[in-house]
Amino acid sequence: MKINNDIDRKKTPEKVDRRQFLGLLGKAFVGAAGMSLLGPLGSSFGQSLPGEKGIVITDIKVATLRGLNSTSRIVRLDTNKGISGYGECRVEDRNSQTELNKCAPVILGMNPSRVDQVFDTITALLNPTANWTQITYASGAIAAIECACWDITGKIYNVPIWKLLGPKLRDGMRMYCDTPSQRSISAMQYAVEERVNKGFTWFKTDLDRILSSSDYTTSPDPNPYTASGGRAQKILDSGYTKWMDYISAYRGMIGDYPLGADHFFAWSPSGGGLQLDVASAIKTSNILGAPEYMNSKLGGWMEDIIPWHYYDELAQIKAGTDMSILTGEDIFGVPLLRELVDADAIDIFHPDPATFGGIQPTLQAALYAHSKGVKTAFHMSNGPIALIMNAHISAAIPEFLSCEHHYTDVSWYDSLLDGIPKPIMGKDGFLPIPEGPGLGVTINEDVLRQHGTWFA
Repeated sequence: MKINNDIDRKKTPEKVDRRQFLGLLGKAFVGAAGMSLLGPLGSSFGQSLPGEKGIVITDIKVATLRGLNSTSRIVRLDTNKGISGYGECRVEDRNSQTELNKCAPVILGMNPSRVDQVFDTITALLNPTANWTQITYASGAIAAIECACWDITGKIYNVPIWKLLGPKLRDGMRMYCDTPSQRSISAMQYAVEERVNKGFTWFKTDLDRILSSSDYTTSPDPNPYTASGGRAQKILDSGYTKWMDYISAYRGMIGDYPLGADHFFAWSPSGGGLQLDVASAIKTSNILGAPEYMNSKLGGWMEDIIPWHYYDELAQIKAGTDMSILTGEDIFGVPLLRELVDADAIDIFHPDPATFGGIQPTLQAALYAHSKGVKTAFHMSNGPIALIMNAHISAAIPEFLSCEHHYTDVSWYDSLLDGIPKPIMGKDGFLPIPEGPGLGVTINEDVLRQHGTWFA
């Protein structure tokens, strides 16, 4: 198996520093608020178009993708002008259908091209930040509806969504692959080889299944996770040895490509269950960040090494290691991101736009993070509509790193969409950003009916 370490640099933008980027936007950040906000139609249209008159939402339909997850839902908004728009709820949001049912009577009759008004209305209705431990289970409908409104708006003006957001900084979105943890190195090697052969140039591995209960113990340090029901754990030498052996073998498979790590224990958006204590998180980052393992100089990261809500503890971890600290997939909205960045708690912002609130909130937050020297990558555990949404957002983010592809083993994933080259990700590891109106893709009805339920 040949590893090609040559990235097509034509696909990546020249580095744009923060001052240059703000000049490109032609807009200043607003004082203490730190927001540039471009308005619902972005810098291309500025404030000149308050929304297309006479168009209203007349119906909301939902389809489920059975082949991904029982809660994987695609949303379609219909209008009185015969224009429909699509969005997607985050797969992990088990309550998204209930949220959509609440939103439906409220958004009917609203103008979808006034994206900000629709967003504000449904956010006030669902109040997803009322309990930080439940954000992931309270925000999927907001992101799906917001994206569908942008899709409609792009179709109204016959331009792709990225053109409504601001200057286009790249033609393709770099992808990273998820690699669920395997109990044996040989099983991991098989999975990694498949991903290398598909063209991925950025990798992430999960580590939760590699250790046994004898490889860690209850931490003697104070437990910061009491409010969420979590238990702080200390990793023992045997655990570090297992992780080092596993990561060393992974590194040998991918050469000098970036490698991130996730799921040090089982995922929990609330911080419940087992969690690394701060000392173990720092030690893990430093051990695995060594050149023979993940190698901190190659661009990887430690993902959700502790729950995102513990700003002070994350800041301690960040200060104690050269390995990049990344989190954000379970956050909703710009205010929470500002708190995390202002606490100097992360190196990389990692939202899932299908949780964070959709297109405009994610872009706003990424621009704020960039203004503070924090780069952005995307969590993406969803279907292809959400993936294409992410591509449009990434086009306007300076120093964007990569976007996750969680379903590299699902053979029909790419075939759900028409209007974009197949496979969706090219052999160079990049997904071309669509040029068609709105999202720039259409749904293949036959494939949807084979692997899900049609819109109803």
